[in-house]
Amino acid sequence: MPCITQEDIQSTLVDMKEFYNELKSMYSSHGMNLEDNLGRRNILMSMVQEEFLARTLNKRYDSVVADGAPGKADIVIEDIDKEVECKLTTITKSGAISLQSDHDTLKQKGSLDYIYFIASPDFNDFAVIYFEDLTVDDFRPVANGSRGKVAMYKHKGMQKANLLWGAAKIKNAGELLKINGLFEEEAERFRGNMKSLTEKKCITLRKIGSKKHESGRLMSDRDLSTADAELNKIMSRQNREKTRHSKKIIKLMDRKTYWSSQPEKYTFVLETV
Repeated sequence: MPCITQEDIQSTLVDMKEFYNELKSMYSSHGMNLEDNLGRRNILMSMVQEEFLARTLNKRYDSVVADGAPGKADIVIEDIDKEVECKLTTITKSGAISLQSDHDTLKQKGSLDYIYFIASPDFNDFAVIYFEDLTVDDFRPVANGSRGKVAMYKHKGMQKANLLWGAAKIKNAGELLKINGLFEEEAERFRGNMKSLTEKKCITLRKIGSKKHESGRLMSDRDLSTADAELNKIMSRQNREKTRHSKKIIKLMDRKTYWSSQPEKYTFVLETV
């Protein structure tokens, strides 16, 4: 059995939501909106996350400590000598999720277990992921201005993950399926347009060749001139259609190459408690 279970997480999330609703109500009573700044909201709820998770774990273990002081792990399950770092983050407006760590702490420890709580902006839906033995190799290098924070390579980290709440989906397969559908749509569109233009071209060529309208009436010089102009327009449209189709296919091929060559990219599905 893993040291933290789905039942532990469900109990913790219920307690966190109850606390959050009380905190949100208190802010509102003072004319403030707790959700105006989600970064600050998450800072306030981080201590709550650690404390309530520790309380839940203490129901199954003899000694679980939530300290989080500098140089100490967020949670220590003393019975099994297990340290766990707790992180709380929220999906951005663009849908991105950054799973971060402190580079120096990770480097000093060598490897660490992490539990990431991903919360919706309204704090109603969550995904919770437990990672075992993450190292600096599972995170990106330190960037200028990042203050020592590094983001996880999800395709590496997810190899060490245990999903405890919500779901995770690999985006690559879905994107490739979507692109294949676009290939089919474009092929169908191109075939339809070219068939229509070819039919018009054949009718116009027959009229010019026979110098007769489709009714059998002879064409005047003016009618022939008009038919020649119409033929040129049809041929120009065919060339434009071929060029457009070629450009579309090249763009789709580029997208397919990108998603085929990329490491696995993940999206997380949040679940209501």
